[in-house]
Amino acid sequence: MTERDYEDARSLISVLLLCFVAAVAAYLWLADMFSGQRAFGVLLSAVLLGFSMLVYVYRQPSYGAISKPLLMLGYLALAILLSLSVAMTMGYIA
Repeated sequence: MTERDYEDARSLISVLLLCFVAAVAAYLWLADMFSGQRAFGVLLSAVLLGFSMLVYVYRQPSYGAISKPLLMLGYLALAILLSLSVAMTMGYIA
């Protein structure tokens, strides 16, 4: 892969994280209105984790400097937090 390909991959990761943060923030706003803040803390932590991952990707000098295991761990944590908040909103978890 060329350096340009690495930078394109880095940009794609950043755009996906930014879209995730925006979507969860919008869902957080709607869930706060309709569910009485049941999942507010979990969704807020997902937004902050996604934002911190976005900052991490932007702060690295190159694509090669990004820790792939750390990024995958962040994605796993985001999936768990999002699943937990959906379960709370649907009423499966009290």
